[in-house]
Amino acid sequence: MCTDISLRADDLAVRLDGILEGDGTCQITTAATLDQATPDSLSWIGDNRYLSSVNGSRAGVILVSTDCPPLPNHTVIKVADPDVALLHVLEWLAPPRETLGPGIDPSARIHAEANVSGATIGPNVYVDAGAVIGANTRLHPGVYVGAMTRIGRDCELWPNVVVRERITIGDRVTVHPNTTIGADGFGYLQRNGEHLKIPQIGTVVIEDDVEIGANCAIDRARAGVTRIGRGTKIDNLVQIAHNVDIGPGCIIVAQCGVAGSTTLGEHVMLGGQVGLSDHVRIGARSRVAAKSAVFKDVSAGETVRGIPATDNARFLRNEAGMRRLPKWVAELKALRDRVQELERLLTLGVVPTPASPALAASGSDCGFKRCEHGNRCSALPRDRTTNPRGSIAPRQV
Repeated sequence: MCTDISLRADDLAVRLDGILEGDGTCQITTAATLDQATPDSLSWIGDNRYLSSVNGSRAGVILVSTDCPPLPNHTVIKVADPDVALLHVLEWLAPPRETLGPGIDPSARIHAEANVSGATIGPNVYVDAGAVIGANTRLHPGVYVGAMTRIGRDCELWPNVVVRERITIGDRVTVHPNTTIGADGFGYLQRNGEHLKIPQIGTVVIEDDVEIGANCAIDRARAGVTRIGRGTKIDNLVQIAHNVDIGPGCIIVAQCGVAGSTTLGEHVMLGGQVGLSDHVRIGARSRVAAKSAVFKDVSAGETVRGIPATDNARFLRNEAGMRRLPKWVAELKALRDRVQELERLLTLGVVPTPASPALAASGSDCGFKRCEHGNRCSALPRDRTTNPRGSIAPRQV
């Protein structure tokens, strides 16, 4: 990430309220990881466990925590939280985004009954009748806003976003390119070999401070509302089905699929490629690990994993057992061979002992106690006088 902006190390330290150690005149124009950094790069260490990564790094300035030990031959800025400090530096170094002139581009089509006062409207945007766009909201090229849709203040809809009719979007919402909000939910009845479409007449409500990634689909409700709670962040390629209710502050990572009428409590976290079945309830502050499939309710604060998803601790125990299966199979086969050899000897009227030649030849150890004939007794014959059926005669041990 190269920009035309240059920041001095001593100026950065002041702006970050940090402690400078090293060359304050160092100029920073970019940010990079330690292994990719150049002398004009700023890098960072969020955890002192990774201090060894500094070795060989060419970074001009490194953000570290206040308890970081000295790093000779490196210019560092000590701050309370390097990760948060990095956010500010990235904002200061960020290159200009796509430029939109103020007002309405001549190629945009705004219905006479729409209200876009104070918004910035880019090329080839279409805003339908009755739509309301809040002040300081920016609609980038190719955005479609349907009839009676309301979009709040300070929002940003990137190119080719589609927001269909009768949708409500709050303030400070960001929607990345090619996402569609308000498409019909996937609902059909099967009758006489035909798929009868169920009308999807509900809406979608996106609350304040939500960010939605690229190529997402958030379907309108069959009836009622599909809701995305305040402050929720959704990654790319996520499908939210009809009548889903997502609480505030949730994190939904890429390629997740949330089936219809599912409810997520506040601050739920879904890892990548998680699938949630319909009508399940995911409790507040619970976590679902990547590539899991959830078919039943998850309690608040629980961490689940796997297909089907189960308690994380149980999943890890099961996985450990699976890794031991080859060893257990080999042991089971050895036990089977020993049992078969014991049965063969018993059929011949031989009482096996640890020193039995037959068992020794087979490599088995029956584990029987030694008999009255001594420690090295190998076998006892069947006593057909006292045991006419040929069973093994009892013996003293």
